Amino acid sequence: MIIEIILGFSVLINIVAGWYVYKLLLNMVEITDGFDNMKVQLVEFATHLKAINKVESFYGDPTITALVEHMKRLSGEIEDYTKLLVIYEDDLQEEENEDDNT
Repeated sequence: MIIEIILGFSVLINIVAGWYVYKLLLNMVEITDGFDNMKVQLVEFATHLKAINKVESFYGDPTITALVEHMKRLSGEIEDYTKLLVIYEDDLQEEENEDDNT
């Protein structure tokens, strides 16, 4: 009787642990996709800047206006993604502090 209870409890804990690992892996995939997306955007931004660098332009030029808008969008996306990463950085710092104390 006790062995059956322990076995049932063990199975329940394994199911919960499996679910938790699954969620962590999904989160990691999301983070990786975010980095890949940011990389693509930074390459596009660099290409845009190279094109601007080759053209003589003046204040109010549509190319400069497009560059400013591109910079604003990129900055906003980086800020949004940074908010997501702050959670993980805090967790990593706590783990490092715990390791240092032991």
